[in-house]
Amino acid sequence: MSDTYIQSILNQVQKTIDQSLTELMEVKMIRENDPTEFSYLQHELNELEEKLASLLQDQNCSSYYPSLQDAHKRICEVQDIMIKGI
Repeated sequence: MSDTYIQSILNQVQKTIDQSLTELMEVKMIRENDPTEFSYLQHELNELEEKLASLLQDQNCSSYYPSLQDAHKRICEVQDIMIKGI
């Protein structure tokens, strides 16, 4: 995997986590759930989790292992927060 690809995945992880947490806060503040946006972000987190799991298994990405592992952990935490937060 190229450095650019891995960095783009890590950037996408951070962006999606930020959006997910913002959406969760909005849902809690107004007590209305926009199922479209919320569901979309949950789906996006699931896709990113799968990509990260694949990259963690790729020996060519070993130099990025700590960053990938951290991103995977953060995604799992946000998914858990989103499930419990509603």
